[in-house]
Amino acid sequence: MYKFLSSLKFTVILLISLVLILFWGILMSNSDSVYTELKQMNEFIIRDWFFYKSSNHTLLLIWFLILCVVAVLFGLNLILCTWDNLLKKFVKAKNFRSFSLFTLHFIFIMILLIHALSLLIGYKFSNIKLTEGEVFEFKDNFYLKVEKINFIDDKEIFTKEKKSRLHRTKDNFHYKENYTSVLLINSNDTIIKGDAFIFKPLFKKGIQLTLEKFSYDEKNDVLYANLAITKNPLTYCFFYFLWIRYNIIIFLSNNNSLIFQLASS
Repeated sequence: MYKFLSSLKFTVILLISLVLILFWGILMSNSDSVYTELKQMNEFIIRDWFFYKSSNHTLLLIWFLILCVVAVLFGLNLILCTWDNLLKKFVKAKNFRSFSLFTLHFIFIMILLIHALSLLIGYKFSNIKLTEGEVFEFKDNFYLKVEKINFIDDKEIFTKEKKSRLHRTKDNFHYKENYTSVLLINSNDTIIKGDAFIFKPLFKKGIQLTLEKFSYDEKNDVLYANLAITKNPLTYCFFYFLWIRYNIIIFLSNNNSLIFQLASS
């Protein structure tokens, strides 16, 4: 059993299973109800969605549980393969090549573990729809207020977008000039105060505040900012290991001759 779980054959089986599961998810998303649930899944930490929202759609819950089982087996296969092959080769050979391969796989395992844990801890609130002056209250006496919405483009872009998203281009939507001034307060202490842009979130004290998009109520002529708030204590660890792995890959790619010399020694 151990040899099978750490084998390349099991890896291939898991890869094929993952492709089939994702294809099944794509087919399910053609249903409006499933598509709505999938969007809602993305608005919460997976832990919160699973315990409080998943019962709304049984088929989606079954799909998600199967996906989780395959993901866990994939992680187990990676750990056993790294231990059984790369670590033993490094201990036996003790050269730079085997050390590099083991280190890259170890960091990749840490990234996957941190990402998996990040689905279970912290909190996330998405699609918070606020106009100027409105306040959103959430856990631990936090208050989010939109002080100003600066939108310089023609609002007709929202009515055109209902027919086709191709109307939104860099010529009629200036994401670098459109922003939302926000204020995040916790028990009268200012946590975040600044301008949030699309693709440029605000980040402080482990809290990330993201401007997801702008929306427009044509009937009442009201412009909204759609915001998201996330907090996860593992964010720093995730990007730290990602940064290490990136630098190792850059080093290896820029020192091919050195690697071959060390590998042959």
